[in-house]
Amino acid sequence: MDSRHGKVRMKVEGDRLSTLPDDLIHKILSFIDIKHAIRTSALSSRWRYIWTSMPCLSFSNEHFHSLPEFSEFVTHVLSARNNQTEVHSVKLAFRGKASQPFVKRILNYAFSHNVQQLNITFLHEDYMTKTYLSAFSSQSLKNLTLSRCGCACEDFITTSPSWYLPALTTLNLHHCSFFGEKYPGLFSKCANLKNLTLKNFNTMKFHGFNIIHPRLSSLTLEDGCIDVNVATPQLKNLTVINWSRMHLVDAPDLASLHYKDHYGKLLKFSTELRHLEKVVVCIQCSNEDKEYTRNIVCLLQQLRSVKFLTLNLELVKHLSSSVELISHQPSPFTNLKSLKIYPTDVTKPEVTMSTEVKNYLLGSSQGATFTLVSYEEVRAVMDVTSARNLMTKLKVLLDQWQEYSETKMAHIEQDEAPMETVHEQVKVEEQTDTKMKWHFGGRMAQIKSYWGDLNDQCEKASNNMGLISSMLQETIEVMTRLPTSHQAKLQERFFGLSAEAETIMEGVMDRMKILFDKRPSHSNVYFHELAASQSLS
Repeated sequence: MDSRHGKVRMKVEGDRLSTLPDDLIHKILSFIDIKHAIRTSALSSRWRYIWTSMPCLSFSNEHFHSLPEFSEFVTHVLSARNNQTEVHSVKLAFRGKASQPFVKRILNYAFSHNVQQLNITFLHEDYMTKTYLSAFSSQSLKNLTLSRCGCACEDFITTSPSWYLPALTTLNLHHCSFFGEKYPGLFSKCANLKNLTLKNFNTMKFHGFNIIHPRLSSLTLEDGCIDVNVATPQLKNLTVINWSRMHLVDAPDLASLHYKDHYGKLLKFSTELRHLEKVVVCIQCSNEDKEYTRNIVCLLQQLRSVKFLTLNLELVKHLSSSVELISHQPSPFTNLKSLKIYPTDVTKPEVTMSTEVKNYLLGSSQGATFTLVSYEEVRAVMDVTSARNLMTKLKVLLDQWQEYSETKMAHIEQDEAPMETVHEQVKVEEQTDTKMKWHFGGRMAQIKSYWGDLNDQCEKASNNMGLISSMLQETIEVMTRLPTSHQAKLQERFFGLSAEAETIMEGVMDRMKILFDKRPSHSNVYFHELAASQSLS
């Protein structure tokens, strides 16, 4: 009864989904890999060809047994796709070298169909490898992301000067290296570039480069160790996080700055910043040298026009240790409306702000609001973030395990027919008085293969159950540290995940028990078949 009602409900829900317009279905399918999107063609005639006109394509060879298999799949998809439909976005995640034919095939297809967004991810390998990405050009591409997943010493390597992307407005390069003798202008052929992000970025055969662009409005530099000079007259937003060799910045229209340093070499501006609205400065360098503190004071003076200022308490500690540098100076912040100070390292002894430092920061802005975030508040925020991240990871694990479990159990249950045929064949051969030999070795290999697969499922189930239980326990420990108000916001989601985990684990245990109950033991099968074989000889 329940099964019948479940099928009816699924059919109704499937029919509702089928009534949606194609563009909305395409939007839904864009969140999954093209391999899974194609599987929806089996739902009904309505779905049979929907995937062929998807404007957003996502390829990944992560779930293919071999690169040739994935390459063949790519060829099939691109040849079967509606060639009249333009491609809006392409995501490609792959292992191996970028010189593989399927990479070029996908890129050529995307560019020939006026792709606007392109995201290429090189998946982490167990061994280090260089991945050379061929130069390319496109009149339509507006958003490009190149990245490498995992902790790798070798990066994507390409030659920038041969790029020709006149429509490009957003460029993200993560774990990338540029190779070449000279860099006259890394982004000179991206005339409309407005947003640039460089993370773990490097240049080979060259120690640094200039970012000179007349239209760039947003720049993010993170975790780099090469020399950079910035000259961007229209830059509005600048983020610099732990970039060890940042030199002069020429950005007269800068409105927002997020700066974090733990190397001890501070940012310098070559022009006056008259349009600053929001600034966040976090100093994590343990250098207690007075010259470093003097450089901090110089940086703050360059930020004097800011209206909303956030500093970390460790920066305040530097100022307090050399209070003579500021005690006789007026506060530089004449436009300040808000000052917020927070601790970044809650494991270290608490730092208090001296009167001299407070006067230096607020003395010229008597009407500014002042917020000093306590250590307890920061710990609570960190614990909330940790709990949410744990629950997100747990949800992903539960979804993966549910899908994996159902798929593997279906495969094992399909093996029942051959297994039952073995026993029926024994009975038939016992009843007939033929002298034919039964291929005992082959049958035993089949049986052992089944049991090996079933044992693998048991081991994987045990490992996953242990991991799920561990994550639930860790989440509980984090949540118990939270104030009651924060706990209440997370409890509903946590209880839902706990119930889902219990349901999945009980389902796995029930299915495994049924399968074990149905299977004969190795010895029973062996002796049954051996007896049958002897009676026929």
